[in-house]
Amino acid sequence: MIKNNPLFSRHFMFVMLIISFVIAAGCVVLPFTDLRNAVFSVPLAMITAALFTFILPAVSYFAITSRTAAFFYVVLLNIAAFCAFILYIGAYNAFVLLWIIPIVVSYVYIGRIAAAFSSALLIFETVSILYLYQDLLGKDFFIFCLLSAVVSAATIGLGFLLSHLIISVREHNDRLLESKKTQELQLNRLNTLLNSISDTVLTLNRYGRITSQNSAALSFFDTNQSLVGKSIDSVLVTLDSKMDPMSIRKLAENIKTTVIRDDLSLKDENGEVMRLSVQISPIHGNFGDDENGCVVIVRDITRQKTLEDEKDEFISVTSHELRTPIAIAEGSLGNLMFMFEKGAAPDKIAASATMAHDQVLYLARMINDLSTLSRAERGVGDTPEEIDVNALLQELYLRYQPEAEAKSLKLNLDLDKLPNVTTSKLYLEEILQNFITNSIKYTKEGSVTLSGKMEDGEIICAVSDTGIGISKSDQEKVFDKFFRSEDYRTRETGGTGLGLYVVSKLASKLETHVDVKSRLNHGSTFSFVLPKKSKKLGTGKRSNT
Repeated sequence: MIKNNPLFSRHFMFVMLIISFVIAAGCVVLPFTDLRNAVFSVPLAMITAALFTFILPAVSYFAITSRTAAFFYVVLLNIAAFCAFILYIGAYNAFVLLWIIPIVVSYVYIGRIAAAFSSALLIFETVSILYLYQDLLGKDFFIFCLLSAVVSAATIGLGFLLSHLIISVREHNDRLLESKKTQELQLNRLNTLLNSISDTVLTLNRYGRITSQNSAALSFFDTNQSLVGKSIDSVLVTLDSKMDPMSIRKLAENIKTTVIRDDLSLKDENGEVMRLSVQISPIHGNFGDDENGCVVIVRDITRQKTLEDEKDEFISVTSHELRTPIAIAEGSLGNLMFMFEKGAAPDKIAASATMAHDQVLYLARMINDLSTLSRAERGVGDTPEEIDVNALLQELYLRYQPEAEAKSLKLNLDLDKLPNVTTSKLYLEEILQNFITNSIKYTKEGSVTLSGKMEDGEIICAVSDTGIGISKSDQEKVFDKFFRSEDYRTRETGGTGLGLYVVSKLASKLETHVDVKSRLNHGSTFSFVLPKKSKKLGTGKRSNT
């Protein structure tokens, strides 16, 4: 039905309106001319004029959206055409070809069956005209019958041919519209897909100019202006591993398969270097054409490369730090076995055993620190819970008081009335334990004070001592991995150099940081603000630290 294509329907309706008005004008004028035939009737002529002037245009307006209206429109049009042909046209002249219009309208609006009925009505009209005029035609009746048959057959044939042509054009137009909608839908899907990718995606033509971009590209290049039309080398100035300029356009030239370079970098105006991974894939034309441009995907891998470098450094340093105690323990145990076989004095055997034992304890502490760090990075133990801070500090005070007394140190507890907090008890306890054990370890005489204070509505937890203190130069490095001061007094005590590094990571998980105040030979104070509620814990997000 014609309403399947609204645009086509409206155009067809306007054409039919024009034809209706032209025929209506003829129906009004012809009664006053000499073209009237023997069966002319003024009432029938007025009815025909009214049909073409008012009724058909009105019904045609609804025919494009209503099948019922279309049916009535076709019926009325064929009736009006029948009346007009009876009154003015006849059956055996070229004007009979005008019946093509009812046939086409019937075919387009209703279908082939309606066109067949319209054709049958034409045949009936032709037979009726010949019957009415047979006496006037006389001996030429047979010739006019043959002529009428030829004209009617030609009209019907041309009507069906034109109808088929119109329907074919309409269907072709429908396919084009559907194809356009499909292409627009696919384009929208592609744009949505590209814009949902967090990496920068650019397409280049064969001349190295940008032809399209995703939304991440604007964020990457920190601009609101379109990059389309710009040269890729003017937008993305990359450097290779030797920090020499590297042209993306040259990389894209003559590539046959996807090329990935993760050794490139980008330096901004502040001198900061961003590590990049650039993937270039050729775009192949249809039907085996040559490559027509390429797709460039740019990814910021600075953090990934930094983590890889840190991992390599960590493995290198850890293996180095483990090698020394293992070698000492192995040597001590070997020496112990040798002295035992030779029957050496028990005190010498005990000295070797003690040295091996100390190195094993050192390894155990290092493994414990590494395990704590690993658990924190994996989020193990980061479930927040309500903690009575006063009770926790009192528990730690009682736990480490015997250790302090063993070194003739005084362990003090200075507490305000503190509110409960919601955070990880495991992390908080690990931080405070590290502070307390370090203070006891590096304090030969005097005291260690564990405190919990309320200052300006914030909970301040701190551990102070009267120990050897930390130099200003060492304070900048004290939270580095495996850092140990060159101070001989620090070297006298065993340590892995991981404790405060682990503390800094745990503090970050608790959304705080550790403040160090120290003066060489006058003691140290490690403190931090304890948030009343940690927001990051328990979210399943790994720390970025």
